[in-house]
Amino acid sequence: MIFLLLAVSTLSSSCISFTEPEPKSSFKPVYLKRSTFENSIQLEPAKPSVNSGKIYIIDQLMYLNDVNKGFQVFNYSNPTNPIAIGYIKIPGATDVAIRNNILYINQATDLVSINYSVLTNSITVTNRIKNAFPPKISPDGFTAKAKENQVVIDWTNSN
Repeated sequence: MIFLLLAVSTLSSSCISFTEPEPKSSFKPVYLKRSTFENSIQLEPAKPSVNSGKIYIIDQLMYLNDVNKGFQVFNYSNPTNPIAIGYIKIPGATDVAIRNNILYINQATDLVSINYSVLTNSITVTNRIKNAFPPKISPDGFTAKAKENQVVIDWTNSN
């Protein structure tokens, strides 16, 4: 009888499932409405970077990424004294490539082409390829819940 009770309790305890809670990110996604996102690119006066990223130098210009915010533009004709000449605000941007005076920028999920004119200190968005890149993931490796007509442009610490 004792053997039978031990066998039944062992079998029944093996059927109980102990699951760990699903892990959560320590970061909160920052969403931007798709229409606002697509119209958010602006040329602004130079300003300090908050979180500097990649640097791209071509001819007399240097572009310094302000991670997920935009790009500082510097006159780099004198490398010992670069002069800030503008700021391209482009939420969600982290990288740039340049060819024939066209800047190719990843803006979160989109690939955007921008013509920057040094002479007039102006920009023109020439093309946008939507969803050319996967959605941004959090610094700790999580993907945000997809929301209709919204794009994740950054992540903030949720603590």
